[in-house]
Amino acid sequence: MTTGIWAARVRHMLWRGLCTLAGGVRIGGHVPPGPKVLVANHTSHADTAALLAALPPSCRPRFVAAQDYWFDRAWRRAVVTTLVGALPVARAGSGYEALRDAARPVLGDGGSVVIYPEGTRGAPGTPVGEFRSGALRLAADLDVPLVPVGISGTGRVLPKHGRLRPEGVVLRFGDPLPAAQCRDTSPEVVRSAVQALRDDSEAVPWRDSRTFTWLERRSDAQLMGAGFLWGAAEALSWPIMAEVYVVAVGAAQPGRAGRVATSVAAGSVVGVVGHALLARRGVHLPAPLTRPRMHRQARADLRRSGPAGIWRQMFNGVPVKVYASAAGELGTPLVPFALHTAGARPTRMAMAATVVLLAGRWAHPLMRRRYPEFLILGSAVFAEGLHQVIRRWR
Repeated sequence: MTTGIWAARVRHMLWRGLCTLAGGVRIGGHVPPGPKVLVANHTSHADTAALLAALPPSCRPRFVAAQDYWFDRAWRRAVVTTLVGALPVARAGSGYEALRDAARPVLGDGGSVVIYPEGTRGAPGTPVGEFRSGALRLAADLDVPLVPVGISGTGRVLPKHGRLRPEGVVLRFGDPLPAAQCRDTSPEVVRSAVQALRDDSEAVPWRDSRTFTWLERRSDAQLMGAGFLWGAAEALSWPIMAEVYVVAVGAAQPGRAGRVATSVAAGSVVGVVGHALLARRGVHLPAPLTRPRMHRQARADLRRSGPAGIWRQMFNGVPVKVYASAAGELGTPLVPFALHTAGARPTRMAMAATVVLLAGRWAHPLMRRRYPEFLILGSAVFAEGLHQVIRRWR
């Protein structure tokens, strides 16, 4: 169940998606059809993820893995078998015979075997290490071509003993070496081919998206001015919550998230107070995407708690403009209401900015390249969340 074409398709989609989120994979060269042995340089556990993302499912790749390490515990065995398609091979004793016996049924069934001939992970930025001869012997004995693969950038994505960082990865597939030539080819020739295919200088960084570049060039005054207007507009009538601006801008510019959140909060406070004043004078502004129950809840909170009722808006999903309108209609004391609003709104914006700052430590390099996709996905998530809130308050 973990070795067929459907398992290969699921793994490919899983790792292609994850690698895209982590920075993306660029692929060069051509992967020949049919059974084959692939050999690649090895600097990171992310090498396997990148290969699974790059190889078409029809290859049905199986990755040679040390049986004494990856298969010594049940949970580890389950992970590498299910998510990677690892092929257990004993390192002790007759190592090559164990490799050949494990690979024979895979290649005989039209699949592919992936080997890291260095035997261990090397350091990023250093030359590819010495290759062992097992992959060449295997290709010759089982009559399949050997395909060199150069992997660049994975050492930065997931360094040895380091933490995951979003960066781009490049894979290049070289010309296949026919089985008939493998027996007379030295491991050094294959190592040199892999070294030539690997080029860390092209791995990262990807080009920044135009949307990200445009936003990065905006001055603090421009971003904060727009934030102030957004916060005020949402408090008056605009249906898109003010936190959306904080998240949208802060995700791409985490260093400016605090200043942006402050400007949005200031605009929101001004807008709430202005809305309450208008409502006192009988001016009722449009309140799109709100429900009668929301208005009843806001009036009930302000009757029960007075000006402090605005704090209940923080988590109940009722737009702040509804509380502003209710405060004006009920004649809630304006100064205390303004003071409580000046506490509640910045608190909400600070919470949004904190989330952005924490996530931004990891996601900022990804945002540089994938900012438009983030905006599209974020818009879809927000639209669904808004739909659920409106349904709740029907």
